[in-house]
Amino acid sequence: MVLDEQSVGLGRYFIRSYPRRTALLVVLLILAGMAEGVGLVTLLPLVEIAVGDGSTDSGLGRAVEEFLGIFGLDPTLGVLLMVIVAGMTVKAGFLWLAGNQVGFTAAQIATDLRLLLIRALLRARWSYFSGQPVGHVANAIGNEAHRAAGAYREVCTLLAGMIQALIYLTVAALVSWQVALFALLGAGGIAFVLRRFVGIARRAGAGQTVIFKSLTARLTDVLQGIKPIKAMGRELNILPLLERETLDLNEALRASIRASETRKAFHEPLLVLLIAVGIYVAVSWAGQPFSALMVMTFLFYRLAGQMNLIQGAYQALAVCESAFWSLLGQVTAAEAEAEQGSGERRVAQVSRGITMRDVTFCYGDHKVLDHVSLSVPAGTFAAIVGPSGAGKTTIVDLIVGLHRPQGGSVVVDDVPVEELRVEAWRHMIGYVPQEMLLFHDTVMKNVTLGDDGISRDEVWEALRKAGARDFVQQLLDGLDTVIGERGIKLSGGQRQRIAVARALVRRPSVLVLDEVTTALDPRTEAELCSTLKALKGEVTIVAVSHQPALMAVADVVYRLEDGSVTLERAGSSQAVAG
Repeated sequence: MVLDEQSVGLGRYFIRSYPRRTALLVVLLILAGMAEGVGLVTLLPLVEIAVGDGSTDSGLGRAVEEFLGIFGLDPTLGVLLMVIVAGMTVKAGFLWLAGNQVGFTAAQIATDLRLLLIRALLRARWSYFSGQPVGHVANAIGNEAHRAAGAYREVCTLLAGMIQALIYLTVAALVSWQVALFALLGAGGIAFVLRRFVGIARRAGAGQTVIFKSLTARLTDVLQGIKPIKAMGRELNILPLLERETLDLNEALRASIRASETRKAFHEPLLVLLIAVGIYVAVSWAGQPFSALMVMTFLFYRLAGQMNLIQGAYQALAVCESAFWSLLGQVTAAEAEAEQGSGERRVAQVSRGITMRDVTFCYGDHKVLDHVSLSVPAGTFAAIVGPSGAGKTTIVDLIVGLHRPQGGSVVVDDVPVEELRVEAWRHMIGYVPQEMLLFHDTVMKNVTLGDDGISRDEVWEALRKAGARDFVQQLLDGLDTVIGERGIKLSGGQRQRIAVARALVRRPSVLVLDEVTTALDPRTEAELCSTLKALKGEVTIVAVSHQPALMAVADVVYRLEDGSVTLERAGSSQAVAG
């Protein structure tokens, strides 16, 4: 059996990443093997005494007798049995410690890989992050990390099997080098004959990885859009797609199982055949004594069993390794897309305003913004209007720093955004997207996003500013009311106000609103506009919209069409740029 390059690379990764844990595991396995070796070495004189006249005839038997004599012990049946039991007991203890070490390390590997991917994704540029299917990420964090940890367990099983096989081979050589050679060649021959099933398992494992990823992505998309699917009665259109991939996954799993079980089924008959041939040769031609023959047969069986264990672990590793490489590939890709060029400058507060100077931005070959200039003085309410697809959200993304312009610059208090420390700048921004992100959690958690540094009083104040305090007070558990998946227990206007409160709770300098009134009825829209109007002067507001109600309360309105911006209305305090 020859390990392929991917399996070797996987083993190297684990050893390099967890050197101390791996070293401790190896020591424990060696000690367990040595303890078992003591028991096995004692086996031959025990059999000689059991079938003979109470004496030991072989060289190994005499060596054991001399060793026991050092401790003043005679090689009696009772003493030899005690040595075997003690050896196996000590072996069991070391294997228990090694098993715990393997289990703990496997759990740590799964955790480390999940955190590695999560951190890489959160550091990635928005353009990369937004292009990743949610299902692929969910599959990597859940299924692939679990299977990668399973790959580590199989690597450890391989390592343990190799150490145990070396111990058996050494003991067999002490009994008879011919038997050791025959066992090595025989077990290796069996592994060679059955090697094709490892290849089948590897292909099945790779298929599982691909199908798991596709199925999870599709299922995630369906669940996110289940309401319109059910509302239009399209379940039967979606079902065949999910069924087909589920059945494909089932077939890949069956192929893996067939390969594993076939290898196991053929191994034992081949092993028995070799034992039969070995016994016939030993008795008919070599004239081996019965006691030695029994021990040789036992050692051969155990050695061949370890070789089978090694091949089984290798086959299981072949099934799991594709998941590890898939996850690591996602981590590598995300790390390569990490946000670059974050400056070190800061602004304590937006005191003068935000300006776009001759900004050009393209998505590939499609130019969205063409030499756009506009200005939003501090404390004013600016609305950016225009048809869908005109680039309004792109302007917001450029202000926030999620995108960088290909030409021109976005400036905050005369400091270009690319020179600002991006984390500090974004901490000054309250952002309310068109598609609200609400969790199946309490109002408190949805407003604070889990920030324990925000007090309940601060949450109530943010709710007041967002016009949400009254209806939250009327909820059964107030701030501790669970609002359901995506806030389904609240109305559209209530959900929007919770999102606004979240944006305000950290007292931002800039409030960015992306089509926040689009899905609201006129009354709710008017109430939200009144809320936003009350915030003027307290925070700089940049709102993307095409709704007249929002335009009516804005100090300044810019219209974006065909990549160019025009000033449609300016307040008395408005300073127009470009």
